[in-house]
Formats: sequence, structure tokens, C-alpha cells
Amino acid sequence: MTGAPYPWLAPAWRALREQVEAGRLAHGLLFTGPQGVGKLEMARRLAQGLLCTTPDSAGAPCGQCHGCHMVRAASHPDLTELTIPEGKTQILVDQIRGLAGFMGLSRSHGRYRLAIIHPADAMNEASANSLLKTLEEPPGEGILMLVTAHPARLPATILSRCQQIKLPMPDVAQAREWLAGSVPEASVDTLLALGQGSPLRARSLAEGGAVEEWQAQRRALLDLLAGRLALGSLVDRLKDVSISEWVTRQQILISDVIRWHMTGEAGAQTSGIAPREDLQALAKALDLQASFQLQQQLLIWRQGLDSNVNTVMFLEDMLITWRDLARS
Repeated sequence: MTGAPYPWLAPAWRALREQVEAGRLAHGLLFTGPQGVGKLEMARRLAQGLLCTTPDSAGAPCGQCHGCHMVRAASHPDLTELTIPEGKTQILVDQIRGLAGFMGLSRSHGRYRLAIIHPADAMNEASANSLLKTLEEPPGEGILMLVTAHPARLPATILSRCQQIKLPMPDVAQAREWLAGSVPEASVDTLLALGQGSPLRARSLAEGGAVEEWQAQRRALLDLLAGRLALGSLVDRLKDVSISEWVTRQQILISDVIRWHMTGEAGAQTSGIAPREDLQALAKALDLQASFQLQQQLLIWRQGLDSNVNTVMFLEDMLITWRDLARS
């Protein structure tokens, strides 16, 4: 039995529950891990379990008591969540100041006063400095839960005052087992590759038709390299895509092409992002040197995404590079 929201988080859940039962739960918890691992769900489940009046033996919330009903309705007086306000790009210092007031109040129903901040790396310098005061002088039964995929973006003063809970992605077998029955079996490997190993993202992508979309994009790219499709036509097809996702998919794809070159067709352990016939075609169009050049260029493009980019010009630059390397 486990109270974790997902099977791959069970070890971390058990470790946290042991601390709860021993009365050693830290006042500052920092949930970290890759995008799509379930960090926020883990923090919310822990908060609900702590506020539940009749949790089960694994610490999972009962879902039936008054405390659980209030948590699900986002109306529990001992729990608050802070995130980026609509129309803003950061968690604001006024929000953190309000949080300090919330944490200083007496408990209303439960044993704990709880706050979840996500994504914690969205705090600006003023917000982080304001939060530091609460972390340094936490109320007796107050617990702050910070959630982020980018802990390195947090100030060292915040990191040093939180217990970091590192949540890992499941292995492929566990991810496939969790997805079984919820997505088409033939698409599982592609979805996991597109979701960068996250079964949660894989399921969401399946619901949004991502496999069919990626298949069409991949075939169009092959047509461009073979001279069957004009560059302008492909740019027009891609102009509404997420540039970040497009770069990520290309990075996974070119890594598979490099593996194909280095290990040979029979030994290539690929991600599943493309069928073997497509990898074979790409390996034929791009030799190993060209593949390494493209991989390096993709890293440069990735770094460029930190600033505002012109989507059409960005796509044109990328596709011209693909086409020119295929001709070299």
C-alpha cells in the first residue's frame, strides 16, 4: 500500500511519512525533479494527508473527512497555494508578504499550517528574500513546500534552509505499465520519447493528438531533406508549433541518428521518437560529422530560446541548417 499519487513516487512518499511519524518533518520542503514527474501532485497529496483526520496506514488521505473535502474545494483555512498571478511572469513580493501573515495565524482545523509555492524558481529576488524570513523563523507547526524543476535558479540561502526531496522519473518498464490501457500500445514508446520519459506528459500528449502531429512533422522534414518539399511550405506548417518543443524533439531525434551511426542499425538503442525506417533515411541524409554539427547547433538554438525570438526566422534558420548539412 502506498499513499503516493503515482507508483514511481512511492519510495519518496515512504521516506516523508517516516519523518512525519517520527515528528521530524522539516519546516521547509523543496520538491525537485524533471518536468512531468509529479512534483506538485506529491506536495498536494502530502498536504492533504497531513490535514486529513483519518488517513490510512500509509498516510494517504481518506478523501471523505471534512478536512479532505475542504482541501479538494481549495477552501481549507490551514492550506494555501502561491503561484504566478495571471498576466504576470513572476511570483510577487506582496504574495510572499501575505504568506508570512498566513503562516503566522493560529491553526484552524488541522495539526499543521501549510503553504505550497510553485514554481518556486519564479520568485524574484525580493520575493525570495521575503520568504527567507519565514524559513528562518518558521511557526511551530508551519510547513512550507516549494516545488520546482529548476532548483539551481533558487538562491543558496533558500536551498540551505529546505530539505530537498528529489523525485525521479520512472524507468521505461514502470512507465509503460502505468500507461497500459490508457494510450494505444503501438504509440507508447513514441509518446514517452515526446514526453521525455514522463508518463504523465505522455498521457496528456496522447489526448492532444501529439503522435499524429509529430508523425506529419517528421515526414515533412524528411521530404525537405529529400528535396520533395519547399522550405517555405514547411515553415508555414510549423509556424504555430511550440518552438521549445520542436527543438527538444529535434534534439532527441538527432541523438537517435548519432546512435544509429555509431552502433549500426542492429545495435542502435533508440528513444522511440521515430521508426527505424525514418532513422535509416536520416542517417543516410546526414553523415556522423553532420549529425554532430547539428546536435551542437541545436544546443545553441536551445540557449537562444531564453530571449524573445521571431518564430518564422527561427524556423527558417533551423531548417536551412538541416537542409545544408544534408547536402554537405
